[in-house]
Parts: sequence; structure tokens; C-alpha cells
Amino acid sequence: MPVQLIKPQPNPETAQRVAETQAALIAMFRALAPAVQKAGEEMGRSFEQLRTQRPA
Repeated sequence: MPVQLIKPQPNPETAQRVAETQAALIAMFRALAPAVQKAGEEMGRSFEQLRTQRPA
């Protein structure tokens, strides 16, 4: 018995919601990027201080 594949009809409302969500996520990541970078740099400095204070 042959199998028939059913192709879904595109839903423009869903596509619009996906595009809006994507734009919001991109804006959020761009806004958070400087804070994440600064936190990473500070964490690196903290680890470096710990390493120099307690040599193995």
C-alpha cells in the first residue's frame, strides 16, 4: 500500500509570530552581550588572582 505524504499549508500568522519572536530574541541577545562579555572578563581576572595567590 503506497504512502501519501501530506504537505502542510503555510500559515502566515504563524510565520509572522515566528519572525516577531526571532526579532525579540536577537534584540535581547544584543542587549545582553556587553554584560556577558564583562562578566566573563571579570571571572577570568578572578581566576587569575586565585591562581597567583595559591600556587599549586
